[in-house]
Order: sequence, then C-alpha cells, then structure tokens
Amino acid sequence: MFSNSPLGNGHSTDLGAAFSKHLHEYSFNDRFAVGTIDTGWLDALRDRCELQPDETLKQLTDHLLRLLRDPQDIGPDFKERVENAFQGARKYAYPLCTRLLEAIHGTSPVAHDYTLSNIDLGQVRRIEDEALSDESMRVFVADMLRLLDNKNKNPLTEVYRQVFDAYSEALVCRLLREIAGPNLTIEKIPETKVSGPDFFCILRPEGKPDKALEFYIEVKSLDIADAPLRVKEMMEEGLEISVDLERQLSGGARVAIAEGEIAPNRRAVQDKDYDPLSVRKNIEFLAAKACSNFKPAQFTRGPTFALANVLRLDVFPQGLGTLAPFFFDGANGGACVSGVLWNVAFGNVGDPIHKPPEFEGKGTFDGPLQRAGLLVDQSLQLNAAGLIVLHSDGGIALTASTTLIGHTPRRDGPICRSKKFSSHYARNTMTGETARPSNTRSSAGASRKRKIEKGQ
Repeated sequence: MFSNSPLGNGHSTDLGAAFSKHLHEYSFNDRFAVGTIDTGWLDALRDRCELQPDETLKQLTDHLLRLLRDPQDIGPDFKERVENAFQGARKYAYPLCTRLLEAIHGTSPVAHDYTLSNIDLGQVRRIEDEALSDESMRVFVADMLRLLDNKNKNPLTEVYRQVFDAYSEALVCRLLREIAGPNLTIEKIPETKVSGPDFFCILRPEGKPDKALEFYIEVKSLDIADAPLRVKEMMEEGLEISVDLERQLSGGARVAIAEGEIAPNRRAVQDKDYDPLSVRKNIEFLAAKACSNFKPAQFTRGPTFALANVLRLDVFPQGLGTLAPFFFDGANGGACVSGVLWNVAFGNVGDPIHKPPEFEGKGTFDGPLQRAGLLVDQSLQLNAAGLIVLHSDGGIALTASTTLIGHTPRRDGPICRSKKFSSHYARNTMTGETARPSNTRSSAGASRKRKIEKGQ
C-alpha cells in the first residue's frame, strides 16, 4: 500500500526537538509521558507557520512548545493539556488530515476500512500545504472535506471510496509536478456535463521553451474487485481474525497468532478462480478493470494519456521487468516471466504468459492470455496517446512508477519508454532509478499475507 510517507519534511524543528527531549527524559514517568503524538506532526506544524504567516497557528505552536519545555510546572493535568493543544493545532492547520484520522479511528478497531488504509496521510499533509498557494490543490482539499461531511447520509464505505477518487487526482497532480519539476504545467479541468479528461498539461523541454507540448490526462482510480460488496467482506474477514485472537487469549494462550490475507483482487463471496500466484490472472484482472473505466469520449480533445491509479490493487512485484513483454527472474532457479504492465497495455488474446516457478524445476507456463490490453483492444476504440500507471512495487516504502506506453507513428507496433521514479520514505525530491529488473518476492504473488500477534 502507498501509505508510508513520513508526516514531517525530513528535518527537525524546535518543536519537534523539544518533544524528542521530553520523550527521552520522561518516557518512564506515567505522569508526564505523552505517547500519542508523532514528532513528524510537530515538525510539520512548525514548518506550516513558515508557509502560512498565520498568527493564530504561531500562537498555538508556541503554546505547545512552552508546555513541553516546563512539564513539571504545569501540574497534574500536563498530559491532557499537551494532547489537547496538539489536537487543536493540527485541526486548525490540517483540517483534512484531522478528518481522515477521525474516520480511521471511528471505524471498528478490529475491522479497518480497506479504502482508508490506502490513503497516505503524509501525502495528504503535503497536499494541504500546497493548497495554500495552488488553486487546484485547494479545490481537491475542499472536495474531500465536502465528501466527508456526508450530508446525504450515504454509507461510510461509499463515502470513503469517493474521497479516495478525489485524493487520487490530487496525488497524481502533485507527484507529476514533483517528478517533472517546473517544466510541467498541470491544471485541473473544471467538471462539466460533457465528458472529458481531468488535467490539461504543458510540457516545456529543457532548453527549448518554444517547443511546448500540450496534452491531456484522464485519471481513473481502479477500485477493488466487486466493490462495494467486497469492501464490507474484507472488514468482516478482519473481524474474524480479531475474534480468533481474543478466543485464543481467553483460552489461556500467552501469545495469540492469527493469519489472514488482504486480497483486493479476489471477488466477493467465493472466488474459485482466484489465484494470487498467477501472472496471467493478474494481467487479465488489471486489464479488465482499466478497460471498463476508460471511455472513448474522454480522449477527444487532443493527445490524451490514460492514467490508471492501481494503489488499491495488488500488482505482481516485478520491478522494471513489468515494462517488458518478458524478463528474466532469477528466483527459484530462474525463468523468463511475462511483464504485467506491458501486457496490461499491449497483450493480445492468445499470447503465452509465463509466471515465476513456485520451486526450482517446476514449469512456468501460465496459459494463453484471455483478454486484450487497453491499448490494443479494438472493441474499446480508445484513441489514447499512451498509458500511465501509478502503482506501488513490493518491498519499497514508497514507489511511484510512471510508465509511458504508446505506439509507433504508424501504429504498426508498440514502443515502450519508461522511467521509474522512487522515493524512499517519501522524500520531497523524486529521484530517477535505473535498477535492473527484479522481483522483490516472486513467490508472494499478487496478494498480501498478514500475520497478527497479540499478547496479554
């Protein structure tokens, strides 16, 4: 999941340093120890004072700083006063982050909402900071807050899915700006009754300001299989795990262990065809999702790229190998494996698909592809300039990979130009990475196992 960005900006402020010192001095003192505050939030709040010359926010953070510097002079209600001061400052500076945290805490502690778990609060915090000076980001923040108000009293699972769609557009916008830098101008297109793309972009090549390229981007955030029914089913599965843990502890176990599977690609009720180790089924599932979301009318204004945000879905972790028809995977004796994202774009019905061997010597043939890729499916009549995929690759805290896939000028063959941008721990500057194709854990397949331990 794309949800591990640090909350702060990577450097310490006087407020964060004061809290770190307080933790060191009072960590074993129940009267003064405060364990519910993340230092990253304190640094972010102090930095916000520099971005937003707001006297109220400065007073709130200054008050928090005074509390932390003199805990013994405050009295027996020190912990309560510090926590209230922190919550008040964060709510004032970051209302959207605060609402999302309230939503996360408001769900059952034993059955978390999967959609909310895929929203990266570190990225939301940055979106709120950028909203101070950027109109597009202000619109995104306002839209998410409006949806969270839920004035129509819709089911919360549906509300959170709508919030994620707005978050997805905001995330795509800021990541593209971060990657391309000042050479790219990207603006949100106001919604109308006429179907069209989400963003208008102007790219000015380095050293050639007069050679500006204008294009559009249509963003789709692909939801899990059989949503919203499957979202509720996943919550029930989490509840069953928690009940199992409690049952073990009640039976006298000192440590209770339960295991479950986070499987957003699995269909609701009983999916007999589900196989997380199948590369072919992973390709077909993603291609089906993409093909059902993008519509021809959204690609008529000019050169338009389809951008699929698949952060809520499981994509086989293949590194840069995902951008090739086949690549060599050295796991379990080594084999040539089909690239997932290349086939999502260019795969043809009947193409042979190969997966990593489950053990050395076992065959790799995964069957013929049964669904055409987004850019070659003639039935779609999709005049897309290319496909961009935003996904998280296994084993990295935060990875944003953009894959530009298109056709030759005559459309008589595919071309594939790609660059993988990786930001470990979500540093502000995205750096290019040219690592060799690798599969972080081939045997893991396209699903996430979770083992939960709970002790008395």
